[in-house]
Amino acid sequence: MDQRREPRFAANQPITVKLLGKDARTETATVKNASSRGLAIELQNPIAPCTALQIEIEDSFVLGEAVYCRQESDCWLVGVELDQVLCGLSALGRKLQEFANPRPLTTT
Repeated sequence: MDQRREPRFAANQPITVKLLGKDARTETATVKNASSRGLAIELQNPIAPCTALQIEIEDSFVLGEAVYCRQESDCWLVGVELDQVLCGLSALGRKLQEFANPRPLTTT
């Protein structure tokens, strides 16, 4: 019986994962399933539990922590507990650019 608090949704989304800390590295991975609290990602190399992660998914930026890592047939499945999620980074970048280069005020 599944004891999860949140429903999981299947996915097959390519992502970029950056391990933070002393063993810093960047890898490509795939999201296998997701919930509002976490992700299950598939990688070619193991990630130790408690490793801080920075994940780029399309136009979003996610900070989380690896909570488990288990070997599958030809890859590693890592559970990630989500901490912070920033969405709409392209729009945010455009707004910051507007603030950095303001247009002159026009008078009528």
